[in-house]
Amino acid sequence: MTPVSNPFAVAYIGAHVLTADSELPALKTAIVEFAVARGFILFMTYVEDSHTVLAAFGEMVSDVWRDNVRTVIMPSVVHLAALGNPVEMKAHLEHHIGGKVLFINPAT
Repeated sequence: MTPVSNPFAVAYIGAHVLTADSELPALKTAIVEFAVARGFILFMTYVEDSHTVLAAFGEMVSDVWRDNVRTVIMPSVVHLAALGNPVEMKAHLEHHIGGKVLFINPAT
């Protein structure tokens, strides 16, 4: 029997990369729609702003490990840029959660 994958996902948004605060509600809605379309239940959305850089990310990683969530959804790779090289950060995060990081817009 094939084990059922965990249907839960969390989201991470680096709000400091947004051009306006008004973008955040639409971005949250887009993430929910993306998650639902792929069969995930969005467990939590973590939002990093310029005052909390790394705090929300650290909380997300801790919660993902604790709750055994294997999928993190982000708007795009740009939302990892404040943490280091985005491509390396994606690979590092996937390794540590034993899962996948999915981007709703992988081209940006």
